[in-house]
Amino acid sequence: MPTHQSLTGATDEELLQRMIVTHADRFGDEYWAFFSGRVSPLLPPHPVIIDVGCGPGLLLHDLSERLRSATLHGYDVTPAMIAHARQLRYGGVNPTLAILDITTQPLPLDNGSVDLVSMSSVLHVLDEPLPVLAEIRRVLAPRGIFLLNDWVRQSLAAYLAFRRETMGENETEADCLRRGYRLFPAHNKYTTEDWRWLLGQTGFAIRDETQLRDSHRIFVAIPDRR
Repeated sequence: MPTHQSLTGATDEELLQRMIVTHADRFGDEYWAFFSGRVSPLLPPHPVIIDVGCGPGLLLHDLSERLRSATLHGYDVTPAMIAHARQLRYGGVNPTLAILDITTQPLPLDNGSVDLVSMSSVLHVLDEPLPVLAEIRRVLAPRGIFLLNDWVRQSLAAYLAFRRETMGENETEADCLRRGYRLFPAHNKYTTEDWRWLLGQTGFAIRDETQLRDSHRIFVAIPDRR
């Protein structure tokens, strides 16, 4: 499975620390206002929730504070991420956490048993997204939600400015540009229309969507029952 580490050249520990430092910016007040207004009302009282590519578990932690009756599951391909997630103190029952490569392993849940699957900034990395989307579709309940939050295409100038001004990279200008040029093809792989097409190809209908950051678009997708 391709990983962020293989794209960036970062070690597991370097990526872990970067995800911790940037979490509040990536999942800030606007994100949670959208989640509370557009996602939470659609969930049952005791939802089953999966975070695919859960990283260090910080989104699961936030969810546990907001949805204390939820049953949470987190899966990631990097052992260091799961190890960090296991050290956190959660608001409700501790989540089930496991190392899993979703490109080669099925999610360990029954068909139609999950109320919400979250996937943030992971799907763009994968060479073949359709089988992964089909696996997510398999575990979703008939009224389940797939919350996809991922990169959308920008111009090169806008992307490089985003890395410099929003991501706050503290490298030299030359190193920042070098990293930006290397990552541009991966982070700008899909347009908004491409994401809509991929979701439609795997049996999803888009109920809602928004763009809280220039770099990322959020899709609230549900099983298409037509």
